[in-house]
Amino acid sequence: MPFFYQQNINETRHLAIWSITEPVSFFETDIQLAVDIQNEERKIQHLAVRLLFKLMMPDADLSTMVMADNGKPYLQGVPFHFSFSHCKGYAAVAVSDTDPIGIDIEIIHPRILKVAHKFLNDNEKSMIANLAEEDQLKQMAFFWAAKEAMYKQHEQLGIDFAHHFKVLSIAKEQSGVVAAQISHKHIENKVLLDYHFGEDYVCVTCFTDSQ
Repeated sequence: MPFFYQQNINETRHLAIWSITEPVSFFETDIQLAVDIQNEERKIQHLAVRLLFKLMMPDADLSTMVMADNGKPYLQGVPFHFSFSHCKGYAAVAVSDTDPIGIDIEIIHPRILKVAHKFLNDNEKSMIANLAEEDQLKQMAFFWAAKEAMYKQHEQLGIDFAHHFKVLSIAKEQSGVVAAQISHKHIENKVLLDYHFGEDYVCVTCFTDSQ
């Protein structure tokens, strides 16, 4: 599992991404965790993200991991927060010492066009309306990853991605931070989206804006 990318977002929040090249036998031997998934590609992704987490947090006991109703993994009794994501070829993990965190990694692919109506609101559509087709796709991938990360950080069910999650700017650089707003169940939360574009992917980490 070759090292790919790592970043200290700040003193208390960290993320890492790995490029997955090994067969499933490598992960089953190294992580020693049974996974009841028949599809081999999905199984590799599932194991890879847990191995990456184990490398970041060596003292974590993966055997005690449970899944919440929103699909977010938890370890009972640990003094930190974490989030997983994986897609074709990549595994990503974010860890926070202080508060809930969410991470998502997405391949930049035209299939995003088919689901964009589910997560883009009118303001976000207007932000990208005049961009070139290639740049529109890149920004759609950013918005998608951003809202998946926001969903994991918010830790609540009953979310409408277009209505409850509002990204306030496009991602103008190769990496950076963008502000966003979560408006759900009479709660207004300001969050920050730390993003990074790779050759064929975008990774976004969401955390609370403490200012």
